[in-house]
Amino acid sequence: MKRKIIIFLAASFLAYLPAKAQVRTEINVTEKSNSSDDERDRDRNHGTDISFGFGIGSTKMYGDLPKSNPQPVYIGHLEKNLTPSIIFGETIMIGDLSSQDLKTKLRSFSHFTSIDEHINVELGTLFTVFNRNYNDNIALRIFGGIYGGVGLGLINNNVKKIVNISSDGTSNPVLMKNSTGFFIPINIGYTLHVPHFLFMKSGFMANVNFQYEDCQTDYIDGYSPPHTANKKNDVFTVMSASLKFYLTHHRKAVSN
Repeated sequence: MKRKIIIFLAASFLAYLPAKAQVRTEINVTEKSNSSDDERDRDRNHGTDISFGFGIGSTKMYGDLPKSNPQPVYIGHLEKNLTPSIIFGETIMIGDLSSQDLKTKLRSFSHFTSIDEHINVELGTLFTVFNRNYNDNIALRIFGGIYGGVGLGLINNNVKKIVNISSDGTSNPVLMKNSTGFFIPINIGYTLHVPHFLFMKSGFMANVNFQYEDCQTDYIDGYSPPHTANKKNDVFTVMSASLKFYLTHHRKAVSN
């Protein structure tokens, strides 16, 4: 388990090391070097920006038990703009999961910690293909924050409370109270870029996100019923709202 976590964190760190090669980004960075355009240019996002953020949300479990009660989750973000509208990053989540079966009285309550690497592509990427200056259009700029993304993550789950005897005295399901496994996060969300706000010259980002966690293990809820009908791994979802702030905010000028 520790080896998996170390390898995953090392890969995350290496992703943020600056590349030595110079990459041309005119298709995404449309600023001009004229000083008269500086005010308009400050309203745009740039590749190589690094941001951090935090958020809160709720989880819902879809495992071996049919009913799930929403539980809290706390979220940290660290992201890097590969281009102004393609974002690579890491998300750390600490939260709870709860599920139960009202008929058999089986129930599970667990605490989890997860980290994932993901890449999100905003709708602005498509707009850029047809109009390099789409940010000048307020409507396109607003809708450009809609995004979808996918990634790979690692989750450690600790089952705090679990019932392993059914009400009718039948055989117990197979249990595992602590497990670590991979999951595939699928993101759909929206980011509102606010370029200027009070003393924050770089502005901030307000984000709402829905994440579908396709777990590669059947023990997230602690249960794995020993029968052939149990063919699916566990899944849980996260609804969240976050604020993100720039650690670095480059303003590169590109000549025509």
